[in-house]
Amino acid sequence: MLAVLLVLTTVGGVWLLQDKPHAASPGPADPAPPPPSTAQSSVDRCAIVWFTAPDLTKVPRSACHGPRYTNAGRAKGFSHDEQGAVFAAINLSMRLSAAAGPAVFNPTFAEQTVGDSRAAVAELAGESTTARPAEVRPTQWWSRVSAGDPAGDLVEIELLAATAQATASGQYAQLTVVLRWNSGDWKVQLPRRRAHAASSTTGFASLGAIPGAVS
Repeated sequence: MLAVLLVLTTVGGVWLLQDKPHAASPGPADPAPPPPSTAQSSVDRCAIVWFTAPDLTKVPRSACHGPRYTNAGRAKGFSHDEQGAVFAAINLSMRLSAAAGPAVFNPTFAEQTVGDSRAAVAELAGESTTARPAEVRPTQWWSRVSAGDPAGDLVEIELLAATAQATASGQYAQLTVVLRWNSGDWKVQLPRRRAHAASSTTGFASLGAIPGAVS
C-alpha cells in the first residue's frame, strides 16, 4: 500500500516616481493613473496551494485545476487537462487509502471510481504497513502522462514522491493511476495499481517542494 505518496509557488510590481520641474503657469493636468485591476491574474489563479487531506498528507489544488469542492474530506471538480488529471490522481489516491478512514474512502470509492469498488474496498482490509506515517508522507511530487490523452476520456498518470522512507534507500515511491473522464470529472479506474520503488525522476515534471515538508 502506498499509505501516502506524493506536494508549491508566485509576483509583484513597482511604481516609479519622477520629480517634475515647477512651471511658470499651470499646464494640462497629468493623466490619472489607471485604477488597479481587481481581476486575479491567471498566474495567481493557477498557482498551487497545498492543503491537508484526511490522511494528513499535503495535496495540491488551484483555482484553475481544482479540486473545487473539498467538503467532508472529499475532492471533486478537476479541470479536463493534464494538470487537472495530475491533481485528481494525487487527491483521489490519498482518499482511497485506509489512512483516510472509512468516512472518506467509502464514498470516494462509490462515487469517484470506475470498476468493482466493493472488491477494492475489501482489499483495504488486507493492507498494512510498519512504517510511521511521517516516514511515508511526501516532501515533493513529480508527474508525467504515460498513456492516453488528458483532454480525452482516458489518461494514465505516473506519480513519483520523495518520502523519508524512500529517500533513505536512494529511491522514490512511484504510483500509476488510470483516470477516466466521466460525468464531467476525473474518476479512478479500478483495479488500482500497486506502488513500487523508482530510482530516477528523469522524464517527470516537479510540482515543487511542499512547504514545511522535511526530507
